[in-house]
Amino acid sequence: MTDVTTDTELTGWRRFAPGIAGLSSYERSWFRPDILAGATVWAMLVPQALGYASLAGMPTVYGLYAAIGGLALYWIWGTSRELNVGPESTVAIMVATILTPLAASGSEEYLALAAMLAILVGLVLLVGGLLRLGRIADFLSRPILAGYVFGSGLLIVVSQLPDLLGIDVDSSLYATDIGAIVRNLDQTDGLTLTIGLATILIVVGLRSVNRAIPGALVAVIVAMLAVWLFDLDVEVVGEFASGVPIPGVPDVGISDVGSLVLPAVAVALLVYPDSVLTGRSLATLKGYRLDPNQEFYGIGAANIGSGLLGGFAVNGSQSRSYVLADAGAKSQVANLWAVGLILLTLLFLAPVFEYLPTAALAGIVIVAGFGLLDVSDFRALWKYRRSEFWAAVFTTAAVLILGMLGGIVVAVVLSLLATALRSASPSTAVLGRLPGTNTYRDIEDHPDAETFEGLVIYRFDAPLFFANSGTFRDEVTELALAPDAHVTRVIVDAEAIYDIDSTAAQVLLELTDNLDAEHVELAMARVRTEIADELVTIRFTERIVEGEFFLEVDDAVLAYLATRADDG
Repeated sequence: MTDVTTDTELTGWRRFAPGIAGLSSYERSWFRPDILAGATVWAMLVPQALGYASLAGMPTVYGLYAAIGGLALYWIWGTSRELNVGPESTVAIMVATILTPLAASGSEEYLALAAMLAILVGLVLLVGGLLRLGRIADFLSRPILAGYVFGSGLLIVVSQLPDLLGIDVDSSLYATDIGAIVRNLDQTDGLTLTIGLATILIVVGLRSVNRAIPGALVAVIVAMLAVWLFDLDVEVVGEFASGVPIPGVPDVGISDVGSLVLPAVAVALLVYPDSVLTGRSLATLKGYRLDPNQEFYGIGAANIGSGLLGGFAVNGSQSRSYVLADAGAKSQVANLWAVGLILLTLLFLAPVFEYLPTAALAGIVIVAGFGLLDVSDFRALWKYRRSEFWAAVFTTAAVLILGMLGGIVVAVVLSLLATALRSASPSTAVLGRLPGTNTYRDIEDHPDAETFEGLVIYRFDAPLFFANSGTFRDEVTELALAPDAHVTRVIVDAEAIYDIDSTAAQVLLELTDNLDAEHVELAMARVRTEIADELVTIRFTERIVEGEFFLEVDDAVLAYLATRADDG
């Protein structure tokens, strides 16, 4: 199978639009599996898009608008073959969280703000592409993402309970949403609840039989037929406007745009890593490479396309993307076929949704929410490292207490804090020479390693910066001045020190002065060239052994032994 063209292989306009460039290498044998896969994902996407639009506080048809814009524009600029970019539950509920304080759900102002938010998310991502920030996806660690997704799943399930139960709750009157629901359980409508539970059973049951069966679509059809045939008195989605959406810039004031900028950054921080992680896992599975920098343009364009069609922010759907891959999709042509089917839905099938009960949509979204409640990651983290397990739990709690926006902030801060703490407390070792070699290893792990009288060989496994330079200084000083050790020289193995900031550089100068006062010399080995150049500028080499850096630890040891022989 031909690989997707990567960033290093694309030139000129092909690099700008890899989707269009990929058509030149499209194989005829891919067409049939792409059509079948596109039809499969359409069957799943239509009811999901309608439900997620409701979740975002918008008329259900706007979920289809978002899907059209997202899929059509991602194809041009994205690099994943299978990623399905469109409405998703986590982003939808985030949109509602952001916009509900600004306008009444479903109002013209609300719809305009949602579309502008999607455009701003796209612009933020385009800026990320221009700045080539593809590695930002690495800032969200596995435990942080696991906790965030789990908490989001719980919020999604809770948000759909009123529609599932058929109760109308003003959650502002209660301390928590779940508390509001529990206190109003006596208002539950039995028929509505029956439809919602039946929807859940159909989706889950068909999925257990064969995941290729579009359970969500089957459940929607069954629910609509029941409402139509038996004239059931339940709340329905209602007929939505048919026809193709007309592109346009939302009518939003400058002040409103300004108020949406920071929320757009927050949404982008969720959308990009979530989408890229899904795309990367699929690319690995299918044996090709994903360009993380180009994905900024693909996902950004998808959001702009959704906004211009009046939709809301979109991202890569893990569930639909894996369904697309399982169905045999070979390229984004499968998603383009799904777009065509959505347009047919808008043109000819809109009236039938007058019979779609909101409880059925709630059931579909609840199934999706429960799909995010994966405890396997938590089990794996518990077995691997307890601190990472508790980081995941803390993130889940942050999402539940602070909401998705607050949860994202906590997730990013926790990831950066965890990185800083690991760097601030790095592993260190005293080294010895393995018998019969010139290789040096930690003497705690290799008791047979040879050490030398009056000499300490010290390794520091991290960059030196303001937060850990004190640790470096204290450990070297303690080793050098250990009672009865009679140390006269310390050799620092600096291979792992790939950066030294100005604070650490000053600490190095102070350390040499302190050691010199105690008649202990300092030698440096395996110093990286760029670090060596920086240390030369502060005249650090004038304070160390022989005024230079040794290429290897063994060179520094031999120089020390030669000095002792001369003194002897």
